[in-house]
Amino acid sequence: MIPENRKFPHRAAIFTAAMSMSVSAACFAAAPIPQAATRPTAAQLETEIQALQNQVKALQSGQNHVRQSEESAAQVRQIVKRVLSDAKTRSHSMGNALEAGYNNGFFIQSANKEFNLTINGYLQYRYTWSQAQAGNNVTATGSPIPSSDTGNSNGFDARRARLILSGYAFKNIIYSISGDFASGSGLGNSFQILDTWIGYEFNPGLMIRTGSMLVPFTHVEYYSSGTEFPEFAACEAPFDPVRSLALDVSGNLDQNKLFYDAQINNGSKANNLDGSSNVSASTNLDNRLGFYARVQYAGAGTNADFTDSPDVSWHKHLVWAIGAAMGYETQNSSSGVYPAPQSSLALAGLATPNNGYLGGVVASGSLYRATVDAHMKYRGLALNGAVFYQNYNAATPGAGGSTALLYKTYGTGSVWQLGAYGEAGYFIVPHKWELAARIGDLTTDGQGKQSMEYTAGVNYYIFGENAKIQAAFTYLPNAAYTSPNIGSNANTQDFISQVQLQVKF
Repeated sequence: MIPENRKFPHRAAIFTAAMSMSVSAACFAAAPIPQAATRPTAAQLETEIQALQNQVKALQSGQNHVRQSEESAAQVRQIVKRVLSDAKTRSHSMGNALEAGYNNGFFIQSANKEFNLTINGYLQYRYTWSQAQAGNNVTATGSPIPSSDTGNSNGFDARRARLILSGYAFKNIIYSISGDFASGSGLGNSFQILDTWIGYEFNPGLMIRTGSMLVPFTHVEYYSSGTEFPEFAACEAPFDPVRSLALDVSGNLDQNKLFYDAQINNGSKANNLDGSSNVSASTNLDNRLGFYARVQYAGAGTNADFTDSPDVSWHKHLVWAIGAAMGYETQNSSSGVYPAPQSSLALAGLATPNNGYLGGVVASGSLYRATVDAHMKYRGLALNGAVFYQNYNAATPGAGGSTALLYKTYGTGSVWQLGAYGEAGYFIVPHKWELAARIGDLTTDGQGKQSMEYTAGVNYYIFGENAKIQAAFTYLPNAAYTSPNIGSNANTQDFISQVQLQVKF
C-alpha cells in the first residue's frame, strides 16, 4: 500500500506555505504604526549647548593643569641637576665622599685616599705582687744589703693607657699624635706626650719626621703591646733611650725586608722636655744632642712578621730577622750649665766592687751604645734575644756630683755595662694558649756581680694581641735597680708575680 504523501507530493508544501502567510498577516495587524518624531525647542538647544561649553572649558582647564605640572617638573629637574653639579664640584677635593670603618684601627678617609685619620689605643692593667729578701750584696764591712728582709708589696697598676691618632694628608704628609694617661715614673700620673710628630713620606723607602718619637735602638720598644711577658727583660732598661725630641729619616726597602732608621735627637728620655724660655731650671732641661741609627733585615719573611714577639699567627714557614743599632750622646749635669743641668739620663744597675749596686747615676759625659738582636718564628714557636753594650765616659770631676762618685767608686771615669737575654714562647694550643720562658743577665765592667733574671709565663689570647691575659713569675737573685714596672728592689732577692689584661684596638 502506497503512503498518502507519496501519492500527492505537492499537497503538503501548499499547506505549509498557506500557514506561514496567515501568521505573518496577524503579526502585521497587531504592530502599532510609528508616529512622526517631536522636534526640540530653542530653549532645550541652548541648555544643551551651554552644557557642552562647560565640558569643553573643563577639558581645557585639565589640559592647562597638566601642562603646568610638566613645566614645574622640568624646572625641578633643572634645579636638582644644578644642585648635584654644584655639590660634585664642591666635594671634588674630598673625593666626593667619606669612608669609615675598621682596619687595624678605626679610620675615616676620603674616597680618593688623599686624607686619612686612624684611631688606635690600648690599655694594660696589671696586678703585681713582689717579695724582697736580703740579697747577696754586702757593704765594705761585710754587712748584707739590706740588713734584713724588707717584706712584700702588691697592688694594681695601669701600665699603659694610650690613645693614638695617626694618618696622612694630601697622601704624603704623615702624622701621629699620641699620649699616655697611665702613671709615669716621676710624672705623678700626669698625661705624657709619646709619639707626636709630623713628616713627609716620599715613598715607602724614604720618609722624614720631626717631633717626639722612639729612639731607634732597642727592638722591643717597637712592639710594647705585643710581648711574651707583661714587662720587658730586666737587663734591657739600663740601655733603653726610649723617646726623644728628634729629626728622623727612615724607610723600608726591598719589599719591607730591610728597615733603616737614623736620628739626631736631644738624648735619652727627653721627649717631654723642651728649651722654652718660660720653663724653670728645676725641670732639668736636656740641651745636648744624641745620634742613633738602627737597621733590621728579614732573611725569611718580611719585617711585618716581627711587629710582635710571639707567633700568634702561627707561621707555616720559618721566618727570621736580625737587627743592629748604635748610638752616641753627650750630656751635662754640672751645676750652673746653661740653661739647666740635665737629669733625664740616669745610668741604672752599675755594680760596685764592695757596696752592691749604685742608684741611678745622672750622666755627665759621653755615652756610647750598641746592640744586636735576633728573632725567629715557626708554627707557634717564637725565639727572641738581644745583647746590649754601653760605655760611659764621665766628664772631669768637680767638687761633687755623680762624676765624682764614679771616680771614687771605680778609680776612673770610664765604665761599661753588658746585658743579654733570650726568651722562647710556644703555643700549646694554636692562637690561644702559650707558654713562655726567659733568662737574662746584667754585668758591670768586671766587678764580679751579675744581676740574673729567670721568668716563666703563660698567656691566653682572647682575640690575638687585641685582647689577651698574661701571667708571669720572675725571680731576681740580685736585683740591680729599683723598678715599679718590674716590681724589683735594688740589692735584694726578689720574687715577683704579675697578671695583666691587655685590650688593644
